[in-house]
Amino acid sequence: MLKQTQIVKNKPTSVHALYEEYAGMLLGYIFEVVNDMELAEAYLVKVFSTISRQFNDTNWSGSGTWLQLRRFAKNELTHFYSAVQSCDPADTQYPKNKYFADMTANQKHIFCSIYYHKATVAQLSAQMGEPEAYINKMLKEAFAIIKQQHES
Repeated sequence: MLKQTQIVKNKPTSVHALYEEYAGMLLGYIFEVVNDMELAEAYLVKVFSTISRQFNDTNWSGSGTWLQLRRFAKNELTHFYSAVQSCDPADTQYPKNKYFADMTANQKHIFCSIYYHKATVAQLSAQMGEPEAYINKMLKEAFAIIKQQHES
């Protein structure tokens, strides 16, 4: 009887309960992927919107709650992953990608260098001969384009 009580106790009763218990961890997980707090918060909202629509159709019992939440987050982040994976270091023109279509060459280069090739803003600044503020501005613009493309 004790095991049944534990399973019921572990099962969230609502989206609100999930949010209260896991939103901070999930935000941290998403932030590690996108490395931009504003974008991470936007993804968190999308994740919990999806969860609210699918809450009753999802198996929340047992210890798999965190795994389920990560699955929801990964599904929302698929377009971000596809943009990052399209950055081929050997291809200076970058493949055709719907997220790159509206980016300038500098935005693509900066986005791919930082998020795919793990360059720092300081390294790119020195490499490109541009101030760090310019690199940060181009990176923010690239994220805005990705976000806009995803929402349309």
